[in-house]
Amino acid sequence: METSRPFIDSSHNADVLVEQRALSNPRSIDQNRLLRGWRFVRHEDRPRLIPNAPESVVEIVHLVRRPRQLIIEVIEYRTGDAVRVRVGRQSLGSFPISERVEIDLPADLPLGRVVVTLGFSNHETTVLAGLSISPNVAKGAAAIEPGVIEQSGWSAVEVVHRVDAEARFNVDFHPPATVEPGRRFVVAVQREHAPAVEVFSWDSGSTPPETGLLKVDVPLGETAGLARIRLLAVGAGAIARWVDPRIVEIRTPPGTGPPISPGEPPRLVVLYVMDALRSDHVGRLAPYGKLTPVLDGMATEGVSFANHFAVAPNTPPSTRSLFTGLVMLDDRRLPHPGPPRLAEVFRESGYRTVSITGNPHLSPELDLGTGFDSVELLRVREDHNPERPPTVNTSAEILHEAATRWIDDLGRGERGFLYLHTMNPHNPYTPPPELEDRIAPSGSSDIDGRTRTLVAIRDLQREVNPADVDRLRGLYAASVAYNDQGLTEFIDTINRKFDPEEVLLIITSDHGEELFEHSGVLHGYTLYDEMLRIPLIIRWPARITPKKIADLTNTLDLHATLIELAAASPGRSTGTPLWPRILGRDAPAPVHQVTFAAAPGLAGGLMARSRRWKLISAPRDGIRRGQGKGRGRSWDLEFVFDLESDPSELHNLAGASDLEVAWLRTRLMAWVKVQQALQPSPGDQVMDDETKDQLEALGYVVDP
Repeated sequence: METSRPFIDSSHNADVLVEQRALSNPRSIDQNRLLRGWRFVRHEDRPRLIPNAPESVVEIVHLVRRPRQLIIEVIEYRTGDAVRVRVGRQSLGSFPISERVEIDLPADLPLGRVVVTLGFSNHETTVLAGLSISPNVAKGAAAIEPGVIEQSGWSAVEVVHRVDAEARFNVDFHPPATVEPGRRFVVAVQREHAPAVEVFSWDSGSTPPETGLLKVDVPLGETAGLARIRLLAVGAGAIARWVDPRIVEIRTPPGTGPPISPGEPPRLVVLYVMDALRSDHVGRLAPYGKLTPVLDGMATEGVSFANHFAVAPNTPPSTRSLFTGLVMLDDRRLPHPGPPRLAEVFRESGYRTVSITGNPHLSPELDLGTGFDSVELLRVREDHNPERPPTVNTSAEILHEAATRWIDDLGRGERGFLYLHTMNPHNPYTPPPELEDRIAPSGSSDIDGRTRTLVAIRDLQREVNPADVDRLRGLYAASVAYNDQGLTEFIDTINRKFDPEEVLLIITSDHGEELFEHSGVLHGYTLYDEMLRIPLIIRWPARITPKKIADLTNTLDLHATLIELAAASPGRSTGTPLWPRILGRDAPAPVHQVTFAAAPGLAGGLMARSRRWKLISAPRDGIRRGQGKGRGRSWDLEFVFDLESDPSELHNLAGASDLEVAWLRTRLMAWVKVQQALQPSPGDQVMDDETKDQLEALGYVVDP
């Protein structure tokens, strides 16, 4: 049957392109853009642009094929310095550097975004006042309202969609009443690995339609895949309108079988979070040998998710998302009552609810305690006296004892929802001596894993050598092993009190941890996979069949899964319930999967990830740019990684022409708009001094 969907919707935002002159303004990230290999400094209240890599990349908007120049204004350089210039894959040669370098660009550049790569012979000693493009056409405008796009002047509106075979683009085009000479309105389509092709054009020589509109119905290609559709306006004059633009496809209706749901909820639901646990430290491929035999056994008895991601790289926003199903784009606290919390939903469904945690962010005075009948905060003890040996981080043991007492107190006819949040392997990395000696022996390094040590490394107050790095990684791994070891007795307690089908046990994390993969430590300041990829294991004996799921999933999906379990009213989560994946033997795998994340600590850091590509946008105010902190700092504004060839995310390909990267940017911009509309009002909870002190002792920077 024929179906259609809007050209611009909640999943696909339009990229509006206009030409402009400047490239040097630190806030210019939408049009002419500085992508990678740049750093800003401020001198006499004016920004200075410094190339800080062998190749520095910019992206310009090019809407009219005409000769133009790239102008480089240089403040500091050495005699004999030169700059190599490449546009796309075309080399323009090497040019001597002076105070003003003018480089002719090819007149036949492709329309749209064009990447220019600059290689300065001495990038460490070159300082620029700015970059610009000249001449430019007058800046046009495009107004986008639901179902209507209005264009005037030189502008382009483009969206990348995944389309089925034989898909079409359909729109009613309303040309202006009078069309000045030279004006054109174009629909162009670009498919993967091919140039853009004009499929519709209206210009000053065209015959005006009697009805005042033209019905445009153009094919997008014979095969399924990605398609970039561009609406281009050339020349100044009256407004043209594109009305009800749509993607039209032929699709087979989905099956109408019964919905897949978990059925009768269990008597005990345990949501167990190991703080700062990376996914790659669970399972047979974990470093330092097999660290997690208990978790591995759970995975063989339940459902494990191989590509599960947090939606934030630190505890407060990640846990707020787990509890509400909403993404936090900034550091605001949740208001009370505000959006329903997960614990509130379970309590309304007849469960006793408790939070037993070692993380001060979940203290009862703050917003993450809402909805629990009780909150037990059992703080990590850390000895900051350098003359004393580190205090063992026994968070898991202490919390297991408290959880056991609560479970034993649960009445025969009662149902319970237990949120258990241990501070292992979270810093301090101070495991018991026997695990430290087995996994991280001191050997050639005796560095300790205390928080004060890690903060000093992060803040460039302490240097590390390769042996230090190996030992700190080993201490983290030993902390993982310690928490896993303690799970045995806790699970035995549950098994003694309940029949197997009565207990749903979910083990996951709130975020990962930096272990020098990108030179940094701790967490919260990047959006690399080591920070976001976390485990998810769901065990419900006699109710679910063991399996491993490779689909991309995230924290919001886990929230939606738990909401559906509690039989709450629908519409309370922005995630997708995982029950069809967990219970449906023949359920079709989701297609075109993307997962998103936001980093409030980056003041605007955003991420979109498919199975192959990853896009990170890291704009910041003024001269503060990029992601990371201390020695893990990167100044790039955008990061693009091909995860097939570069799974460690070491080679930034920002400016890559792959159409899937543009599709991810389209999806990310739309996702941000949706999340902005859903943001709750900020809460006004006041943090007590004791909680503030404990957070600072764990390495957090707490605003007054």
